[in-house]
Amino acid sequence: MRLGHRISAVIAAVCLIRAMLPGSAHAADQVLRFATINLAGTPAYEQILEPFARGIEQASGGRIEVALKPLGGYGKPSELFNMVERGDIEIAATVQGYNPGRFPQSSVMELPLMFDTAASGTQAIWKLYQEGLLNRDYASVKVLGLYMLPPYGIFTTGKKITQLKDLRGMRVRSPSPTVGLALARLGMFPIGIPTDMIGEMLANGTVDAISYGWDSATTSKGIGDKRLIDQLKVMVDMNFAAPALMVVMNRAKWDALPADLQAAIDAKAPILIEGNARLRDQGEAATKARLRGDNRFITSELTPEQHDAMERTIVPVIADWKSAMAKQGLDGERLYTRARELVHLSTTASR
Repeated sequence: MRLGHRISAVIAAVCLIRAMLPGSAHAADQVLRFATINLAGTPAYEQILEPFARGIEQASGGRIEVALKPLGGYGKPSELFNMVERGDIEIAATVQGYNPGRFPQSSVMELPLMFDTAASGTQAIWKLYQEGLLNRDYASVKVLGLYMLPPYGIFTTGKKITQLKDLRGMRVRSPSPTVGLALARLGMFPIGIPTDMIGEMLANGTVDAISYGWDSATTSKGIGDKRLIDQLKVMVDMNFAAPALMVVMNRAKWDALPADLQAAIDAKAPILIEGNARLRDQGEAATKARLRGDNRFITSELTPEQHDAMERTIVPVIADWKSAMAKQGLDGERLYTRARELVHLSTTASR
């Protein structure tokens, strides 16, 4: 055998042996950089995003690698949607409210007193998307999942809230412009602040209250090594509104994928939708019960009379929202009516 042939045979044998060794799998055909606003170690990261990412890899037979990184791994929360649009990353789990004005249709689910649980809100927003009523919001990206958080409470750094008028004049962190409209009707001054800046803003006095989730307060980063809950003292269960969230993918990257890989990704959507809603509701209920029994905090909820008074105060926000939709050429009346129908159907079905 000539020397050249011998060398070729040796190289081929080595390649065959390496391919048979553990850990020698071929590199993935596609690497999808996946950014999120969630911290590593939190339930949302470990029980939703990690299984979603690994599930895609498995379903693709190793042809896709999902490079998931937690909060700050690729960029700031307020930057993630734009990064997906530009193709700087392929996937992001983020909040629509971080991009004011970009998601007017989806904001219908952020109106006050729309739903009572993350499950009912999530089923409604996902159905609205499936029915084509949110198409304008997401025309530039591929939607992998949409979901709602449980309705928020109001948490302060110390001021006690015993009646609605105690809220007046307080500077409060708002998760979205639409939620901010309801807060303003209650006499508060809403300020939009991404999750990674809330701790600092509480510490330096920029805000003295936050509109936030009970469970999220225990898992979100605060100032320094603290969690947000360590910077709070008073928690009022108002159950009035919550932000919409999304998991979206770069449109060009999605369109370039073979159909079988698209199917592998789409098949994992229930983790992001139903799984997220279920996890959020369970976490919210458990955390509320735990914090109510913790004497470090003052916790309360609105009386039926206070809740009725709150509803009367903030209901004009709905008319304001419909007027704003009309100015953008959107049928707010139709969108609001359908959203309410879907929430009612979801709530009735769960009883």
